[in-house]
Amino acid sequence: MRGAMGIGRSFLLDPRALARSGKSWAGIVPVGRFDRLTRLAGARATAVDVRLDFGLDDQGRCRARGSARLRTGVPCQRCARTVGRAVEADIDLFVLASEAEARALTPGHDTCVVTDPRVPIAELIEDDLLLNFPEHGCEDRDACPHARLGAYRAPSPECAGESSDARRDSPFAVLQGLAATQDSGAG
Repeated sequence: MRGAMGIGRSFLLDPRALARSGKSWAGIVPVGRFDRLTRLAGARATAVDVRLDFGLDDQGRCRARGSARLRTGVPCQRCARTVGRAVEADIDLFVLASEAEARALTPGHDTCVVTDPRVPIAELIEDDLLLNFPEHGCEDRDACPHARLGAYRAPSPECAGESSDARRDSPFAVLQGLAATQDSGAG
């Protein structure tokens, strides 16, 4: 089954019916359909590409497996640039009718408890996308290709009137130097 891809569609699925018939759903979902993801990705992302295969497990429980992917800009904390990154999530969850069913399932399985037969697609996949959202724009924050080298340099030991060995021994040497300067000026 092909998911509705028009902006005006509600993007509601009946996971249990899809699982009973062993069907799949694939579509492009506007980021605006995701409350929390929209706030995180902002205007930098437009749509999420989704593919879900539905089926029943050995005990007749509805299970959805697939993937969700979007491309967005993520701010780098080191260089302050917004860097284009892909956010990809593997989806593997049980769609259950009650909290009791979810508690009875072995820990470690993702679950989504839905009481209505039809559920917004965003409800099934948003948590996984959020958990996979990168923390940093540049993949290796310490090796950011845009960061300015030497943007901050600690004062040399000679400038503070202390030996290199004394500075190396104490991580608070700068504070000691400032305290000494204030004490001598107050006198």
